[in-house]
Amino acid sequence: MTAIEQEIATWAATRPAWQQAALHKLGTGQAFDQTEIEAIAAQLKAGTQPKATPLKATDVPGARAAGATISLRSIRDVTNVNALLDAQVLTFGMRGLTVVYGDNGSGKSGYARLIKDAVGARHQEAVHTNVFADTAGQPQKAEIEFASAGADKSSTWPGAVSSELRAVSYYDEACGDAYIGGDSELTYRPSALVMLDGLIAVCDAVRAVLDEQLRDNQATRGPLPAVAQNTDAARFLSTLSGTTTKTQLDAVCAVPPDASEALGALIQEEARLRATDPSKERIRLQTLAAKFETIAKHVEGLAAGLGDEKATEATAARDKAIELRAAATVASSGTFEAEPVPGVGSDTWRALWDAARTFSEAEAYHDRHFPVTGAAARCVLCQQELAAVASGRLERFQAFMQDTTAQEAAAAEQAMERAVNAVRLLEPTPAHIAAHLVEMETAEAGLAKTVSDWLQAATARRASLLASVTGAPETPLPSLNLAAHALSAKVDELKPAAASIDATQFQASLADTVTKKEGLESRIALGQQLPEIEAEIKRLAERAKLDEAKRATDTTGITRKASDLTDAHVTSLIRDWFTRESDRLKLERIELKKTGGQKGKLRHRPALLGAKANKPVEQILSEGEQTALGLAGYFTEAHFDDSKSALVLDDPVTSLDHIRRGRVAHRLAALAQDRQVIVFTHDVAFVGDLRQAADEEQVGFTERGVLRRGDKTPGLLTDQHPWKAKDVPRRFDELAQQLARIKRDRASWGQDVYEKECSDWAGKLSETWERLINLEIVYAVVDRGTSEVRPKMFKLLVRITDQDDREFQQSYGRISGWVRRHDKSPSTNYVAPEPAELEQELAFVKTWFDRVKKYRN
Repeated sequence: MTAIEQEIATWAATRPAWQQAALHKLGTGQAFDQTEIEAIAAQLKAGTQPKATPLKATDVPGARAAGATISLRSIRDVTNVNALLDAQVLTFGMRGLTVVYGDNGSGKSGYARLIKDAVGARHQEAVHTNVFADTAGQPQKAEIEFASAGADKSSTWPGAVSSELRAVSYYDEACGDAYIGGDSELTYRPSALVMLDGLIAVCDAVRAVLDEQLRDNQATRGPLPAVAQNTDAARFLSTLSGTTTKTQLDAVCAVPPDASEALGALIQEEARLRATDPSKERIRLQTLAAKFETIAKHVEGLAAGLGDEKATEATAARDKAIELRAAATVASSGTFEAEPVPGVGSDTWRALWDAARTFSEAEAYHDRHFPVTGAAARCVLCQQELAAVASGRLERFQAFMQDTTAQEAAAAEQAMERAVNAVRLLEPTPAHIAAHLVEMETAEAGLAKTVSDWLQAATARRASLLASVTGAPETPLPSLNLAAHALSAKVDELKPAAASIDATQFQASLADTVTKKEGLESRIALGQQLPEIEAEIKRLAERAKLDEAKRATDTTGITRKASDLTDAHVTSLIRDWFTRESDRLKLERIELKKTGGQKGKLRHRPALLGAKANKPVEQILSEGEQTALGLAGYFTEAHFDDSKSALVLDDPVTSLDHIRRGRVAHRLAALAQDRQVIVFTHDVAFVGDLRQAADEEQVGFTERGVLRRGDKTPGLLTDQHPWKAKDVPRRFDELAQQLARIKRDRASWGQDVYEKECSDWAGKLSETWERLINLEIVYAVVDRGTSEVRPKMFKLLVRITDQDDREFQQSYGRISGWVRRHDKSPSTNYVAPEPAELEQELAFVKTWFDRVKKYRN
């Protein structure tokens, strides 16, 4: 198989020159800022590209792509999270295993949920406040201290959580369920493929710039002339494009010098033909009826657009805009009356403010929000450094511009502008209506005059309405009292009349006359709107450049290549490692099945290998197997996370048997060899498994405990596990420390204190005997979680000798006598043991433990 770097280099030679240049830059680890993205878009639109430099295989990064290593240092200043105690600091070991032990209800899960909400987790859930306290509405807060590539950082949860924390991976039962029942994207991406991901991102960004320009281009599209169908003018407009030449436009708009007279003659000829022949007369009447109907609809549309309702809406929009702008002006005058220069908030002042904003964001401070104030900031207008007073003034101005009053005034002004534009776009007598009126004068002179007078009144009303809503002195609007039913009545008269005529002659002559007339009308219409047509040709030319530039950003080929390379070079690695993790956790006949992908990333989901029925794995596997499967997926992702960022797990071994628990513990310890692993658990036995695995893997083991305070408030933190979570060797250590303190402080104690200390020490040694017997003998033969007997360990019982039994019985009896569990008999003169006796007994138990432990091997 060709190396992935060589495959990419060969493929890159087939890409456009600008993408080859982009790949060169991405290969060096550089990113593209918005200015560079816009420059690429401009180049593509202009049809220019940089000189292509062939990409060599050595230019393609071959190592895995790894981000900064993120490790958690501590969680502090926790406020209003569950019922957790305030003023506590939970710290973590920066390497190796950190095991946070806490009983149910101790507050352990509160800290785990907080971390889950801040870092990368497949499943999310709300972090609640204390439901038993009156804290509704009070903010939640915590400070998360972490290390990024060794540098100390801090992040405030939940309002300002650093995106770097997303590199920390979290697992709990819900996350495991999400992995089993949903698709997962492969998270392992060699740098060579990340390079293609980067090229896709650059293409998407450039295309976004071009899309915005295309939207702006479409918004500038103006109306084109209304022309008759099947004319040269109609065909010309239907094929209009950015390549239409001036010569072509002049040719289609060309009319004879006597065009008006020629059009009149054609109209009269058409009328004569229609009148001369019965069939033509029928057609003439039908056509006349259609044109009368067109005029009627036009009149009705104008009446609606210029009617009292629209006039009321327009003037209301004007009044509202004036009122709200006055309110904004009043607000600004009241707010800024003390400013040294008057007029803040006025139209001219706002225009100046918008210009300053545009210059600041586009040129002076393009990477910062306007207005830019503070240290070393300068005014974008006068170029002088801003003092504190000037900075405050700019911030007050910005607050005013964002104030609801100013925004509502601007919105009202925009609404008024729309209302004005709606009236302005109404054309009382467009070319085709004027032409129809000429014909109407020949056929119905009285009605034509009525319509013409009405259209003149409509023109006056339109002008008066525009004047009133755009600020001119208000004048009474002319009324529009045309009896529009007169036109409709004429149409109703002409249609039956036309239908009653038998048409048999002069069809060709009439058709020719009509064609000439419509062609001439259309050419005249084109000539009258020549600037609009030229503007449309210019717009279409720019759009063609933008469309061509956009095609150069298509990511289909990149995505296909990235998917092919991912499938060939990555999927097999992921699947092989998933199989290893599954085998470690005793899962059989499970595979990763590809379910699709996009943008060069493939999606997978666990599936049953060789199953005859297509059933989801969660419906077939047992609860314990599902837990193991979720962990197998999680461990696979952790293996391919080359950032080696922290792993956080909350009670990961629920429902697992002892064998799988032990394997999970060893897998976590192995992962902790080169990264931070944090485990929250309430399982005492699992703590022991983790401790043993850490010892065998020779990784650090950090103890943390979460307890309830004396008043039962959860969340009290300690740097040590409680006594019940300690294994036998750690209990020996604590007993030795406590014994050293007894020996040191005995001289300062009274007899009652000494007896109490000895009794407490002896009680712990007695409990150590019990744990020793359970862990090293009983649990070696019978699984503590399932009560399953382990036959191969039965021989351990045979190796225990009578001497072992006597020593245990004698030591346990001596220790029991030192514990103040019951009132001593009056006849018994109880004397607390000497420290030397305690020391001797501890050494005896340790010797017995070391000897019997060897029996297991």
